[in-house]
Amino acid sequence: MVSNVLGIVIGVIVIIVGLILLVTWWSMFVSVLQGIIPILLILIGVGALIYFISEIKSKIEIGKEETSTPKETKTE
Repeated sequence: MVSNVLGIVIGVIVIIVGLILLVTWWSMFVSVLQGIIPILLILIGVGALIYFISEIKSKIEIGKEETSTPKETKTE
């Protein structure tokens, strides 16, 4: 019980300190975002490109497997 209350108090203190520092260092925060956002966009784009290329390759392979296997005919 005491540890839960202590965790809440520490969480509130950390939030308050974080807000104060964010207001104080706003210009530096924006500069960091300006540097990080292009890098993140490049990495996300590369990841999406790799994912969708592999999806296309797997669909092509599935199509080749379906055309290469002969259809079974039932004789009764």
